[in-house]
Amino acid sequence: MTKWTIDTLRALDRKYAAVGVHLHQRPFRAATDIFGAAFSMGVGGNPEVKKIMTAYEEMIPEVNSSWPGMGIGLVAAVDQVRKVTVPVIFGEVTLQIWRALGFTNDREWWSWCREDQLIAAETSFAYADVHDLTNGLSELRGGVGADLELWQMATSNLADAANNLPTAFSVDSVLQPICMTIELSLKAALVRNGADPNSFKGPAGHDLGKLTDRLSAETPHCDDARIREVVGHMPPYVASRYKPAGLSRLDVVRLALGAQFVAAATVRRFSERDLAAEMESGGWPAPRPPQFPA
Repeated sequence: MTKWTIDTLRALDRKYAAVGVHLHQRPFRAATDIFGAAFSMGVGGNPEVKKIMTAYEEMIPEVNSSWPGMGIGLVAAVDQVRKVTVPVIFGEVTLQIWRALGFTNDREWWSWCREDQLIAAETSFAYADVHDLTNGLSELRGGVGADLELWQMATSNLADAANNLPTAFSVDSVLQPICMTIELSLKAALVRNGADPNSFKGPAGHDLGKLTDRLSAETPHCDDARIREVVGHMPPYVASRYKPAGLSRLDVVRLALGAQFVAAATVRRFSERDLAAEMESGGWPAPRPPQFPA
C-alpha cells in the first residue's frame, strides 16, 4: 500500500501552486500522483483514492468552491448577490432555474426571491445571460483566436465581480472588472466580425459608447438597445480607478448584471445559444424586466 500523510499533501500542494494547477483540480491530481499506475476510481477502485481527496478537501476547503464549471456569473435579489456556476451538462436535461442557481428546491429559491415575481423573473433572465455566454462560447471554435482570448478575459473579469460582490463591504473596486467585462466583450465581438485586434489602441479603445455603436452598425442585434442602456449608465471609466464613483451597492449590482448581459449579447449574435430569447417567447418570466427600474 502506498504511504501518504498530510505532509505528503502539503508538499504536493506547494508543487501544484508553483506550476499553476487550479485549486479544484488538486485533490484528483494528488490521488493520481500518489498512486500512479495503481490509481483507479469507481466500483472496485482503490478506497484510498477517496481518502486522499477527502483529506485534501479538509486541508484546503477552497477546492470545493473554486470549481469554475462552464463559467461563472451572478444573480441578485435587490442588492443581495448570489454567485452562479454554470454546470457542465451531458445529454438532455430539463432546465429548472432554481436547480441551476444552486437551490435545494423551488421553495428555497422563491423565498430567496422574497416571494416576488419580478425578482424571480430577474434571476431567471440573469441565469439565461450567463448560460448563453458560457455555453455560447463553447460553440465558437476557430476564428482568429484573439476574439476568444478577449472573451476569456471578459469572463474572467465577470467571475471576479461575481466572486467579490456577494460579501463585499466596499463595492468601488468592483467597478473596474465590470467595465472590463463590457469593453473586452465588445472588442471580442468586433474581432470575431473581422476587426484587427490592434485597431483599438488609444482613448477610443476605451470608449464603450463608440465600441457599442460600431458593433451595432456592423452586426445589428435585438439586444443592441439594451446594451446602449447599460453602457449609458456606466461611470467614467478612468476616473473610477482613482476615486469613489459615489454609487450605492444596488447601483453596482445592477451594473454587474448589465455587464453580464452585454457579454452574453456579444456572444448571442454569433452562437446558436439563446435561452433569453426562449424565455421571452412565452409567458412568465417574460417580458424581461428593465435593467434599471425608475
